Amino acid sequence: MSKFVAGVGTAIIAGLLLVGCSKSTSPSGTAPVLKAPTFAGPTSTSASADTSQGAVTAKSYASLFNAYVTGYLGFYTANGGTQSGNTWTWTYAAIQGFTATWSATSSSNGYDWKLVYNGTLTSSGSSETFSNWTVLNGSETTDGKSGSWTLYYVNSTIAAYAVTWSTGSTGTLTGTIIVNDTTGAQVAKQVFTNNTDKSGELVVYEGPASGAVQVLDVKWTSTGSGTWTSFDPTTGETNSGSWS
Repeated sequence: MSKFVAGVGTAIIAGLLLVGCSKSTSPSGTAPVLKAPTFAGPTSTSASADTSQGAVTAKSYASLFNAYVTGYLGFYTANGGTQSGNTWTWTYAAIQGFTATWSATSSSNGYDWKLVYNGTLTSSGSSETFSNWTVLNGSETTDGKSGSWTLYYVNSTIAAYAVTWSTGSTGTLTGTIIVNDTTGAQVAKQVFTNNTDKSGELVVYEGPASGAVQVLDVKWTSTGSGTWTSFDPTTGETNSGSWS
């Protein structure tokens, strides 16, 4: 089974959740509403009892994907913000002058979003000082069926993760996470598919964009049974398993 790709996003998400507990400016008017999707792995008693780790791995990747897509929601309140022209702004103030500011600017088919940190953020005995650093930015259609987010390395303009999702005409939800190293070069890609009948697939690739190699494929049916195949790009070894 391919190794689980987590990376630096955990620290970024932790920061999001921390500041999401602070106070915001008073809302006014009718603000845009975030409608990011939720991905799911196989569901059923058989999937829960799977000992081959295929179902467990798919569920873990689904949780990771959802953290990258929705981890920022602690900053967002659907009941308002401050409007100036075609831009809405929410400012969250924490202790010691630290602020986190969300902005949403209307576009032709939705909104362009940005989250900015400013000031010193202290957590668990350590601190980080930001000067209007962009944590993430991206866009989302008004109905939430398509969108993209780019999350950056701490105090950097280098993208750590690029997340995209789209919904097909039949309701199939597809999402992709591109994982980059500290130079901005791709090191992994994860593609998740959820069908309306609750079947789906997870495909994981490792390596640069120009030569990424598939290392894991997990598929499951609408009833929760499934199969997995892993590939070792170095040795060529292939392993597989299933659950029912």
